[in-house]
Amino acid sequence: MTRLKLACWAVVLALPLLQSTHAAEPSASGVAQASAIDSEEQLDEGLKRFGYLAGLARGCVVDNQRADLEREALDIHAGIARLLGTDRAFLFSSAFGYGTNVEIETKDCVEVLKTYELRVAKFRADSAEKN
Repeated sequence: MTRLKLACWAVVLALPLLQSTHAAEPSASGVAQASAIDSEEQLDEGLKRFGYLAGLARGCVVDNQRADLEREALDIHAGIARLLGTDRAFLFSSAFGYGTNVEIETKDCVEVLKTYELRVAKFRADSAEKN
């Protein structure tokens, strides 16, 4: 082979390597996209934790309060669906269902209910700002 052919083959063979190296470098849009993904994941995790907390709270109330708490959870679910979409509302509701199946000790219920009430108040305040 001539030198020219060898040089052409070297360029052809090295081109995919250069492209993959360039793709690995973070760009400004890549950093913004990564932070958007991170904030999306944080939002999803927050909705799961909120739903789980609501499910735990359901286990902490007496029978005659349970219907009110379930109605409130349905209202929150509807608000999440309206503001963030049904996929995210599903995250909340599935975590709620999981939380209802967890046995919680009575001594922990005070903290669970306090945290739940604070979280509901924050959700309602945030929802009012977005409307």
